[in-house]
Amino acid sequence: MGVKIILIGLPKSGTTSFQSLFERLGYKSYHQHMHNIAIGMKIKTNKKNNEPLLEGFENDCCITQLDICQGTNNNYWPQISDFKQLYYENPDCIFILNKRDIPSLLQSWKKQIWRGVPLDKRLFRFNPELVDQHNDKGFEKFVNDHYESVETFFDNHKEAKFMTFDIINDDVSKLTQYINIDKCTKMPHKNYKR
Repeated sequence: MGVKIILIGLPKSGTTSFQSLFERLGYKSYHQHMHNIAIGMKIKTNKKNNEPLLEGFENDCCITQLDICQGTNNNYWPQISDFKQLYYENPDCIFILNKRDIPSLLQSWKKQIWRGVPLDKRLFRFNPELVDQHNDKGFEKFVNDHYESVETFFDNHKEAKFMTFDIINDDVSKLTQYINIDKCTKMPHKNYKR
């Protein structure tokens, strides 16, 4: 083990842009899948087998999207349910809470269709325990609760290599706190507009 960087924000919050940035910087980086295996399901299996959550992941790699939400038996959100365990098992890792304003995040989730079902509806259907109300207000609370939970936890772990990164408003230079970004002067924006 020895994962280098983990994004613990939500899908549609710059995960593909971070993937592109890390690849440009020469890192092995994985977005949703590692060698055709869903990252979320790999972590879920490790947890079920009482193994470290990142058992079997490559050394010095980056993970830009942990979750999977594609069916009753094919869903898991480790950045929500297990970010504390991820930190305790990997205290030298850099953790980035990639954030996006909630109205545009919700609109993006509504456009993320898989087998005819948008991502927000898949979350409500396959992980109803994560969301109090299965509507737009419930989604807003779900996102706010996740951001607050992560930030509160890391506020109490000052030794952690942690930062928040607003994908619309933060400059790529903010990453230099922990990451050598070489000559990258802009975040590569892949699936959203500023």
